[in-house]
Amino acid sequence: MKRFAVGLALLLMLCALAWSDARAQSKSVVVERRDGEMILRADGTVQVVETWVVNFQGGPFRFAFRAIPLKRISSLQFQGVGESGDAYTRANDERPNTYRVDMDGNRRVLYWYFEPTTNATRVFELRYTLYDALRIYDGGDQFWWKFIEAERGYPIEASRVTVRLPAEFPPAEILATTYENGDETGGAQVLNGGVVEFTGGPFADDVEWEIRAQFPHGAVTQAAQPWQKTDDAIHAQQELAAQRMERFSFFAWLTTWIVLIGGSLGLLGLWFVGGRDAVIALPAEFLNAPPSASPGTGTVLTPALAGTLIDEEANVRDVLATLIDWAQRGIITIRALPQGAKTADPNDDYTFEKINDAPPLAHVYERELMQNLFKGETRRSMLSIRHGFTASLDSMFDSLYNELRADGYWNARPDRVRGQYRRFAWLLLVLVCPVAFLFQILASVLVGKELFFSMAALAPWFALGAILMALLYLSRYLPRKTRAGAEATAQWNAFRRYLENIEKYTNVAAAQDQFEKYLPYAVAFGIDKTWVEKFAAVETPAPTWYIASATGRAPSATRSPSRPSSADSSPVSSGAGTVSGGGGGPVSSASAPSLDSAARGAFTSLNSVSASFFSMLNTTALTFTQTSSSAAPSSGSFRSSGSQSSWGSSSRSSGSSFSGGGSRGGGGGGGGSSGFG
Repeated sequence: MKRFAVGLALLLMLCALAWSDARAQSKSVVVERRDGEMILRADGTVQVVETWVVNFQGGPFRFAFRAIPLKRISSLQFQGVGESGDAYTRANDERPNTYRVDMDGNRRVLYWYFEPTTNATRVFELRYTLYDALRIYDGGDQFWWKFIEAERGYPIEASRVTVRLPAEFPPAEILATTYENGDETGGAQVLNGGVVEFTGGPFADDVEWEIRAQFPHGAVTQAAQPWQKTDDAIHAQQELAAQRMERFSFFAWLTTWIVLIGGSLGLLGLWFVGGRDAVIALPAEFLNAPPSASPGTGTVLTPALAGTLIDEEANVRDVLATLIDWAQRGIITIRALPQGAKTADPNDDYTFEKINDAPPLAHVYERELMQNLFKGETRRSMLSIRHGFTASLDSMFDSLYNELRADGYWNARPDRVRGQYRRFAWLLLVLVCPVAFLFQILASVLVGKELFFSMAALAPWFALGAILMALLYLSRYLPRKTRAGAEATAQWNAFRRYLENIEKYTNVAAAQDQFEKYLPYAVAFGIDKTWVEKFAAVETPAPTWYIASATGRAPSATRSPSRPSSADSSPVSSGAGTVSGGGGGPVSSASAPSLDSAARGAFTSLNSVSASFFSMLNTTALTFTQTSSSAAPSSGSFRSSGSQSSWGSSSRSSGSSFSGGGSRGGGGGGGGSSGFG
């Protein structure tokens, strides 16, 4: 029984503590109004009466305090506290209905004590006198006061302050305004020549509210105080720094726009003068055959040369186009390994085999590719090609660029032109970073510490960086062709349009002879997939030089080319590009199996053969690019396709009209802190 009584007592004690904590946590204060009556005397003193309407929520509350700093006054005297007409007594024993005044550093603190209050509203009056609280200027004297302090911890719903001036003045010569946390707000009204009223609210518990009134100089006998001189000197320095900041920001943003606009115009001019090709107008929208390299010669550019010309870049597509061109001309065959012949490498699916009686190679880039590809052998697999081959592609690319330049299509190699501009842009980008950092330090020392990594100081450097990045991008378009190069490119682009949209210009089924003939160009132009798919849909015969593993056919090492090597049949020696590409006539199904018949066995559909062919191209491209980034084509072809208003006697005036102290808030006296407990 005794243990039960002890346990019950402990439980009741815990409940009491919990209830007490809950009540303590629910305590809050809302000041419904804090109003003020301020009388400015001729001697410069200011008599103040503050009226607080306080709504206590929860409780109990027993005291309140109001601390006012002496920063912008010479002294302050509290006259007392009253409530509902009854004055509190000054005492230090913290009894209800008493008050006391303490000094806390450079602040004078008023404490007043009242009967314990819970869930009730009480009205208090605070009376005090300010000494030397005015700012004295020849252009007008000012009363500037932080009536509501930021350090409160409770909200104030509304406030009205009436300021009675030391004399009557013409209303037009009186200026008044209010500030919340330094920003000018409305709420000041000149009632007549001797009274100014300020209203505001609601105010959150961290909002500071200042009132400010200016009247003609000479109405008070107070002299300018030392605190005012110190404050004005600090303000003058701040104004000077602000002016420097403003000038710096103006010129910084002006420089930013000059860099952006001037740099953009400069890049446009650079492209127009140094990169823009001559505009060539063709008599027809398309050409249905490769254009002649020189009129009347009957020769055309090879697929690799044509591809390099129109996109100004030698890349792996040109290598693939050369291999397909060789196969079409009877120089090599391409074999897909049977399923059982695959090596451990899943990409080792194809072999290239050289024909013994193949026609000679006429171009330097072809001979270099042949030498590096076969290395004296007659057959190379993907696995053997993959190791150590990609590094040798650069010599082929050099030969492509050099041949086109030697033939007069360019005045300078495009890869070198792009490289020069890219190196220049990267060099400047690298230099901009340390220079910009040093500039930030210098600006913060000479102008103001706020400028260190400020947006105004960084903006010109960001603009310069953007222009340099734009130069990096533009460098791909800066190589310029000669007049002959521009004319040839226009013609080859017309031929490319024909290949890309052949169904628009002719009957694909009736033009089956063009499939194999122009396939190397389709590969070089990057449209091989659509080219094959369009002809596969009309039962076009499959190339005899591509041997799928399912056919089980082995090519003879001395087989004849799939088409006669003549001006009528070879793309390298076809006629002028203004007529339909005739060639040796369509290959019949008896001489060359169709894609469908070639697919019988392991393949069951036309699309399967097409997929096998595309797989060969993708695997070959992967082999050529996996160790050399320069072999891959770049992404996309380069050429293929709180304002302030003016015041008068109205309720608001421009801050710049004040005689001193600046136009922003924060310069008034008062402030401090307050609270309840």
